[in-house]
Amino acid sequence: MDIESKKFLGQPKNFVSIFNALLFDGQPVLKPEYLKDENSELVMNVSSKHVDIIKRYEDGTYLDLFVIESQSYIDQSMVARVMEYESVARMRYIRQCFKKHVPMHTRLPMILTVVLYVGESKWNAAKRLSELEIIHPGFEDMFNEFKLNLIELNTNHKYSTGEKTTQDFF
Repeated sequence: MDIESKKFLGQPKNFVSIFNALLFDGQPVLKPEYLKDENSELVMNVSSKHVDIIKRYEDGTYLDLFVIESQSYIDQSMVARVMEYESVARMRYIRQCFKKHVPMHTRLPMILTVVLYVGESKWNAAKRLSELEIIHPGFEDMFNEFKLNLIELNTNHKYSTGEKTTQDFF
């Protein structure tokens, strides 16, 4: 992600508008005042790649982690890469907060990643883990699906962000 885009999307109002566009059709459900910066090393994969932007969302009821990953080219393994980012973040969170084990009845924060695809061609890579892996007959019910939250900025699809500046960015 270029510096200007990262700076723009790092602004709380613009950041939440991305998630409000994807999850709530632009309705202002998530509020910028509940965002806090989070260390991107929390979501660093085994090859030491950092995500572009990560924010913690604390509204008094929920604690969540929201991640934006910008992608300029089609990565056939992106769905697995995002799954890895989120899994690593969960394990790091557990180690930081609980050291060895999670106490009974403890709930971990939700981690939600959005991939902003800015490439020129239409995204043609897997958007679900089941599109990337071979699932043998009879194992479908045991397979743990993972879905990529993808926003393709190069399509005619109009995302409603609820914020004019973010809408213009799209």
